[in-house]
Amino acid sequence: MQVSKSILLMVTCGFSRRYRWRALANVAAIALVATVAVANAQAQTQTASPEPTIWDHNGSVMYLVANGRSREFYYQKPRTGMLEVGIRPGSLLFRGEIDNGQYSGTAYIFTLHCGQIPFQVNGPVLDNDQRILLTGQAPRIGRNCHVHESSTSNLEFRRLKPNEGAQSQEQFTAATAPRAEESKPEVPSAAGNEPPSAPTAQPPVTSQRASVYVAGKGKYCKETGVSGYLDCFYASLDACQKHNKSANARCVPNPNSGT
Repeated sequence: MQVSKSILLMVTCGFSRRYRWRALANVAAIALVATVAVANAQAQTQTASPEPTIWDHNGSVMYLVANGRSREFYYQKPRTGMLEVGIRPGSLLFRGEIDNGQYSGTAYIFTLHCGQIPFQVNGPVLDNDQRILLTGQAPRIGRNCHVHESSTSNLEFRRLKPNEGAQSQEQFTAATAPRAEESKPEVPSAAGNEPPSAPTAQPPVTSQRASVYVAGKGKYCKETGVSGYLDCFYASLDACQKHNKSANARCVPNPNSGT
């Protein structure tokens, strides 16, 4: 009887240890799954970009995409007349970054025959983050897609509430309708901005003597429709070629990067 009890005790202890290890393994697996889930949730929270905000730009409804320091303005609802120069919903107007309340980067002039032409702009965030004013030397494009001069141009953005987008377009159309004929000369080379003001005492970014105008700091550039103007926002030649395949644009190294 003692032998049988000893055998029974050994068997019971064996089963007990086996179940104990299984239970510990299950607990460890559950803990691991929970840890991974928490880590994924934290990663998604950290990498998720804020929702785009809605802005008015001379009657066009824009949306601002913010990702870290990066800032990009896109057209959501272009105002009347912008379609004539190639602007569509989703067209990029500004790409740059913010630093200590100051924007800096590249804005684009849209032309019907010459495409998008980049120029450098910068300016402050004003009125408690409700207004942004960017200023730069915008090139004036001739009919042959040659730059013959440049002048100071202002791009102003006013933040809208979600329900103000349609009202902004209606008000701008009503206010500018009587002057539609007067504004036509500005349409062929429009950045959606106010007509350029008189040139300031500062030298223009580009002139007739400049051979190459570079916008952006990427290693590779897309050649624009205007001779000597390069749009440089690509880290590699492959990225530039893929992004501009449909436009059949030529990609070249950034002459300022030593690539």
